[in-house]
Amino acid sequence: MISTDDFRMLVQQFKNYTGSLMIPDQYMQDHIDLKVRHTYDVIGNIRIIAKDSGLPENDIQLAKIIALVHDIGRFQQFLTYGTFDDSLSVNHAELGIRVLEELKFLRILSGKIDTELIRQSVLNHNTPRIIITPDERVTLFSKLLRDADKVDIWRLMTIKDVVFKILDQVQPDQYIVPEGIHHSFMNGITVPSYLAESLNDYRLLRLSWMYDMNFPATFRLLIRKNYASVILSRIPPSEQLNEISRIIQAFMHRMANG
Repeated sequence: MISTDDFRMLVQQFKNYTGSLMIPDQYMQDHIDLKVRHTYDVIGNIRIIAKDSGLPENDIQLAKIIALVHDIGRFQQFLTYGTFDDSLSVNHAELGIRVLEELKFLRILSGKIDTELIRQSVLNHNTPRIIITPDERVTLFSKLLRDADKVDIWRLMTIKDVVFKILDQVQPDQYIVPEGIHHSFMNGITVPSYLAESLNDYRLLRLSWMYDMNFPATFRLLIRKNYASVILSRIPPSEQLNEISRIIQAFMHRMANG
């Protein structure tokens, strides 16, 4: 069994690791802080989703551990490349696995946890679709992590302008929803990344992640937090945006009810 003390020890290791990073300036520090906060919020999300979905306490603790380590590669990624864009740097999930191995991060729980399940779940959170395996528990925890991660990215978009780094730019007063993005919502599919060019495109792309969320508990959390409405309010209005807004709200409420 995984205890709360086990989890606290890993949290302290995480703090020790992030506190040991050589961060050269405030710009870098802001981005490191962003991912530290993200990590803790994903832990909170995954606990809520797992508990609301009826998982036993041991699985809730395991889900929290997976959330704790899911983005541990982000810190070295940004310090080395100055971006969170994997296409311009490295696969941050694969880098995270290497960091975990180098730090022997999970050694203190040897014999208590399935390290391969953790590894596969971390890798799966950074793929367009979950890699299906015969192991149903890998699929379960991968889905939990993906949902918890996406929920916090929605939160982040309500308070900061971030794509692959924190943005500081004037937003346009008008915005025309690109045809391909509108088409994706009309057909109930996630927006392909190649269609996103502007910040508003990325806002809609990330809202379309709702089509890749898995648990009614996730949608209940999103509705309670009202993230979608806040994100949509930051995009210049149009008839197409109103249509997308109605689609989003209807879909989330339908999924929240199972």
